[in-house]
This record gives sequence, structure tokens and C-alpha cells, in this order.
Amino acid sequence: MRYVLFVVLTLLFANIIPVFAVYNEPTTREQEIFNKLLTEFEQLEVKKKDVSDTLKSFKKPLVNTFACQNTDTNELVVNVVKTRLAKFNETQAHEGGIITGGTYTWQCSVTSAQKKITMDCNNEIRLNPDVLTQDDGRDARIKRVENLLILYHELLHGQLMIDAIKSSEKWRHDVCNKQIDDSIDYSYADKDHKIINPLQTEFVSQLIEKEGGIMFVKEITPADTENGTFVRKIGNLNDFPEYIKIGIHVTLRGTNLANTSFSSSGSDIMLSGNLINKTQSGIAWFYVFGNPEEKPKIEKPQIPTWIKKNAGQWAENTISTDEFLKGIEYLIQLKIINLPDAEQHTGHKIPLWVKNNAKWWYEEKIDDKTFLNSIQYLISVGIISV
Repeated sequence: MRYVLFVVLTLLFANIIPVFAVYNEPTTREQEIFNKLLTEFEQLEVKKKDVSDTLKSFKKPLVNTFACQNTDTNELVVNVVKTRLAKFNETQAHEGGIITGGTYTWQCSVTSAQKKITMDCNNEIRLNPDVLTQDDGRDARIKRVENLLILYHELLHGQLMIDAIKSSEKWRHDVCNKQIDDSIDYSYADKDHKIINPLQTEFVSQLIEKEGGIMFVKEITPADTENGTFVRKIGNLNDFPEYIKIGIHVTLRGTNLANTSFSSSGSDIMLSGNLINKTQSGIAWFYVFGNPEEKPKIEKPQIPTWIKKNAGQWAENTISTDEFLKGIEYLIQLKIINLPDAEQHTGHKIPLWVKNNAKWWYEEKIDDKTFLNSIQYLISVGIISV
């Protein structure tokens, strides 16, 4: 039997904003996500733009020095680029208020003295841990690809500007003739994604193919719409004969598109929606996969809110240890904590660090898994008995 599943997702591409702000260290969770993604990214065997300069700037300052022409206002330009991971800031969003998967910011202090221009850039990359780890029902193959895309996208914002610093004659001429009150041109970092869009499209297409799927792109121009509204054929089921028998799973990612929905007319696949900006084209990415075998979903029991509240109160010594342990016993009954041959609680002394963990868990500084693992460990070594 042939069937087709359509999924529409919101595109979460980041922007770059030259700003100055107080540095906030990334959370442990953010650092772990970044390290994992970076390792995966560096092991990829696909064609992509070289972003090694940006990557090097995480480890040590990247210094570029060049002399100006005799007829220029200045004689020498020194540029120093450093990049570090910073805590994600939800107030930094795309134009239109879309919360992004990440951001890359150029943060340069520029000084001029004795005809020497010095640019000291302490750049920051931020990754949104909620976007990168959320369980939103997406196909796991697409989620892996798009997480790598978010990292690649941000690294490109760094690399393209570094490329200009290293080799753009126009940018170098402008800086060499910079007056004291003139601003630096950061447009080479491609805020509008005119260079990045084709690079990331090629990148994603290769990764989707490696995952066993097909990617194709459609442009919706203002001329294709009626006052911004469109209904357009974007393909035919028979275009994908390898998936006809097992069913087709089509996922849409759109830029400058809103209120999108799929429909079918015979074998034709139709897309309808609106252009957000009616004067600009919308870009639609389509990921096509054969539907994987359906696996039964196992509902995981949720941790009751009163148990986390109890943990916080116990950490503040406002309830007793026995009351706190009743919550732990309840988690065992729910099989959130799994123990073989459980016994009744006998009341052993609990180390102080456990209270610290309970406090951090209540304040959401550590996740459920970290806290529960610590409790299960204490039970396994006999410090807590139930």
C-alpha cells in the first residue's frame, strides 16, 4: 500500500549582530552539546567550505597583519580574532523574532594610533540547547543533519569575515583609509545569507543523501503568488519510485514562508502558504525519505512536580529526610528509578553533597537524569536503602 506523510517545520537559522556585551560562560550542557557537534562535524566526509580559520580561533588568537599603500591614510592594520563558546541568549533573535538554533557575533574593539589600525575581536558563538535537544518528533536522521547545519552555519559567519580580512582588496582598502569616526564594514560576514544559503544547501543535500534520503529545493517568487498567497505543485509521488512501496515521508523547511501546508491532487504534491515578505522570494527545502518501520512508542512516566519541590525543600532543611525519601520510593514505584529486589527504607545518613544536588535539580541547574543517577548510585552502594 502506498502512503505519504508530510511534515512542516520552522526554519531556525541564526544571524550575526556586531555587538558588545558582558561575556557569559556556557552552561555545562551547552559545552557538552558543542563538543559533541564539533567532533561529528570534523569527522564529516562531505564537500564543504573550509572553516578552519574560525575553528583555529577557538584554540589561539588568529592574527592577520598587512601593510597599506603609500597613498592610504593609514600605514598598517593588525587584526586579531578569537572565538569562544558563550551562553545562549534568547533575546538575540532573527529579524521577525524567530528564536534561532544559534548565533555568531563579531565583537571587535578598534583603535587607531600613529597610522596603525588595531582590531581586537573577541567573537562568540552560541548554540540553543533547547532547539538542539528537543524531542519534537522529527525523524532522527533529519535532526542529526540539521544540528550539524546549525553549527556549520555559525562557523560560516566567522569564516567569511575572516576571508575578507585576509584577502579582500576592497575591505583592506577601506580599512587602510579609515578615519577615526568611521565604522568597520562587517557585511562580509553575510548577515543576509546570500553566500551562506547556497553553501548550506549543498552541505545539507550531501548529508541527507548519506542518511538515505533525497533533498530538493523550490523557490516561490512574488510572481508565483497572489498578494503573497500561493498554491503550487512542488513534485509528484512518481518522482520517487524507490519509496512508492514503503511510503514517502516529506519534510519541509521554509525561509520567508508562513502558514504552509501540504495537499495532494492525484499523484501531485501541492504546497500552499504565504510569503512573509511579499517582495522577496521564499525558499523551500524538501527532505524525502522512505518511511521507517513504525516502532511502538513507550510512554515514559513523568516525574511529579511535588517530588522536585520536595527536593528543594529538603535541601533548605524545611522538610525531613524521611519525607524526601518518600518521594524517592514513589519514583521506584513508577519505575523511573529501577532497582532489583528493593527493600524497605532503613534510614542511613546521606552525604551533604546529595543536598547540593537536590538544590541544583530544583533550580534546574542539573537535569533529571543527572539527579536520578546520583540517587540510584547511592542506593546501589547501600547509602540509601528502600
